[in-house]
Amino acid sequence: MSGYPRRGVETTTFESALSRDGTALRAGGGTSGYRSHAVGHPDARQLPEKFLQHEFADYLSTKYALGVSSCTSALEIATQLLEIEEGDEVIVPAITFIATTIPLLWVGAKVVFADLDPDTLLVTAKTIAEKITDKTKAIYVVHMYGLPCDMDPIMNLASQHGLKVVEDCAHSLGAEYKGNKLGAFGDIGCFSFHTVKNITTLGEGGMMVTNNKEFADLIPLSRWVSMDMYTEQEHYWLPFFYDIKRVKNRIPYNFCICMGEVQANVGRAQLKKVDWMNRRRNAIAARMNEGIQHLEGIRTHPVPDDRTHAYHLYPVLFDGKSCGADINDFMGMLYYEFGNKTAPHYLPPYQFQIFQEMGYPTHLCPRAETIFSQLTNMPMNLALPDEQVDYMIDPIGKTVQKLKRGDKEPVRNYK
Repeated sequence: MSGYPRRGVETTTFESALSRDGTALRAGGGTSGYRSHAVGHPDARQLPEKFLQHEFADYLSTKYALGVSSCTSALEIATQLLEIEEGDEVIVPAITFIATTIPLLWVGAKVVFADLDPDTLLVTAKTIAEKITDKTKAIYVVHMYGLPCDMDPIMNLASQHGLKVVEDCAHSLGAEYKGNKLGAFGDIGCFSFHTVKNITTLGEGGMMVTNNKEFADLIPLSRWVSMDMYTEQEHYWLPFFYDIKRVKNRIPYNFCICMGEVQANVGRAQLKKVDWMNRRRNAIAARMNEGIQHLEGIRTHPVPDDRTHAYHLYPVLFDGKSCGADINDFMGMLYYEFGNKTAPHYLPPYQFQIFQEMGYPTHLCPRAETIFSQLTNMPMNLALPDEQVDYMIDPIGKTVQKLKRGDKEPVRNYK
């Protein structure tokens, strides 16, 4: 049996979300369209999603939080609310998941990639400023791996140029910048509750946060065909139960991107535990750092003093130039000889076919490309026991020593 820490242990994260008395799975009515409660029933407006939204806003200290089906759908709605359209330019990091960019391509905007800081592996105000033109409309900041970007200079830069800021917090729930939770710095914050994220809501889910009342009023319409329920009628069925409107003068999405009631209940249970779950991730990261950061050619992810890390991912960079080895040799040795399966996240989006066909060059952001050429991510899950963490540490040391000797051929113990 492979000693590689199995991704399957992530089910423990879900199991820990359910309260002992089972209340996390008690239903309370749908979260989109018609409600199952009778009109006037005292529970009619006390639905799971509403509770989760209030609790999430309180956790982040934002005015509003609105549940959605994923962070991807949150980014779709954010793009709509910011009225980004064909010809606009939006700045995004040169390393991010493709979902950060797809909503921009849908509306015909130009995606402008900003290079990264070689230490934090994140965009900075300086790298963003280099890309601002008179066509720039917004900045999509991504707190990659779970580490916050340096937000004060970014927000100052955005203010100087009259730009909106979206925070892609898919990796970073619970992380802090100067004592404040991420998501509340920009105009809109987008969160993911996908199965592999720091909290999950049965496979998929997400949240949008904002301090902008107009956005908060429009997000419910954007989630499902712009259905605007009538609230003051002499007869509840006249002229009908709802109206359909444009959102920011756009045709509504013809699909539902709401959060379900059972998902919301699981989210409520997990939100109560996210801080201690993140502490466990940080303990794993600290153990990994202590075990590998002294190794030649190995670099771990530094955390500036004014920030905390959510460690959705644990990135490791390997620079093997001194021994004629590269990241592929490193990953191959770890996997085939020791059973430790790692993964680089993410390929710079402009190197995908979809951007290549649009004329983007393969080589565009040199620092990001250098980072990706050295980057992989070790398994990271709060359910990993120390024994499995140590099993990851020991092979890294053996791999580095073997590569230093010029031996790049792994013993094929694993397929």
